[in-house]
Amino acid sequence: MDWFRGRTALVTGAAHGIGRAIAEQLRELDARVVAVDLDADALGDFELRHTADLSRDGTEDLGRELDDRFGPIALLVNNVGTLTPHTFAEVEPADFDRVIRTNLRGPWFLTRAVTKRMVERKAGGAVLFVSSLHDHVPLHRPHYSASKAAVSMLVRELAHELGPRGIRVNAVSPGAIATRLTDERALQQLQPHFPLGRPGRPEDVARIAAVLLSDEWSGYVTGANVPVDGGLDLITWF
Repeated sequence: MDWFRGRTALVTGAAHGIGRAIAEQLRELDARVVAVDLDADALGDFELRHTADLSRDGTEDLGRELDDRFGPIALLVNNVGTLTPHTFAEVEPADFDRVIRTNLRGPWFLTRAVTKRMVERKAGGAVLFVSSLHDHVPLHRPHYSASKAAVSMLVRELAHELGPRGIRVNAVSPGAIATRLTDERALQQLQPHFPLGRPGRPEDVARIAAVLLSDEWSGYVTGANVPVDGGLDLITWF
């Protein structure tokens, strides 16, 4: 299929897990994928790639640089995210700041730069944020959950602000997804609670991401936050 032929998609956190699955899905659907990640070695099979740490200052400059170098960028996937294993009482300011900067601040200013170029070109575009089931379900990692709750609301704000400029903004909220960083024991404990009988896979999220980015399939959808959780949010499981 050639859903995205001739369109350039920027995917952050594209080296592993959900981000990689989204980047590969978009490439399979004929997008010109720009893969961004801190892990340069793992980006080796993407023709267009850039190494960057989105927790640092300068993501607005990064957005302009990537659009100049690879653009015009028509599709943006803000997948990059991080988590530390601390409760409210345990988290130190440095860990708090790293999570907020990676999950919210970095994507915020990257998106501002990229969508400003979209507006200037008057060609529209689509933005997708990867939020989490924990944007509303407690995880006992409140700095992470708070960052994702902020992302969820940011999606609604941007959808309202950018819609008149032809730019759609949506989110996906994965539940328990099996990746290389997933706690296998935690997945096993959750196993009886999945209404659909299994934990998620990165490609489950990637397919929904592609649909939401497609003007053909989701051209009248903006401000949505689609759960991809196998029904986990339907029950009191935590």
